[in-house]
Amino acid sequence: MTTHRRDIPALPDLVFAAAAEPQRLAEWLPPPLDVVGLADDILILRHEGRLTQVRLSADLDHLRLSWESLADPTRRGTLTVSPLGAGRSVAELEVEPDDADFAERLLDALAKEVEVAFTAG
Repeated sequence: MTTHRRDIPALPDLVFAAAAEPQRLAEWLPPPLDVVGLADDILILRHEGRLTQVRLSADLDHLRLSWESLADPTRRGTLTVSPLGAGRSVAELEVEPDDADFAERLLDALAKEVEVAFTAG
């Protein structure tokens, strides 16, 4: 599994909040993903016209968000946010199956959401 990285000019807590809070998650997930609903720890997504259920697991102590498709457990991923120093963070994303374009789109969308939500002034 390949780790994809993105430096983000914001504190790790803010980056993780943007990634993990359901209301924010619905704002930044790029097309063709669309959040349809959330029930407990199950996120319901529309992807290319089909509904998909994904189990989310957030580890607040380690700023790690993991997910796994309920229909296909081989489709999963983990996002970890770490401090980079001076108010910066690094977001590291692993997805299975590995799809570099999709991973980069997710990280770009997350960085943009953080910029709009927390650093625009």
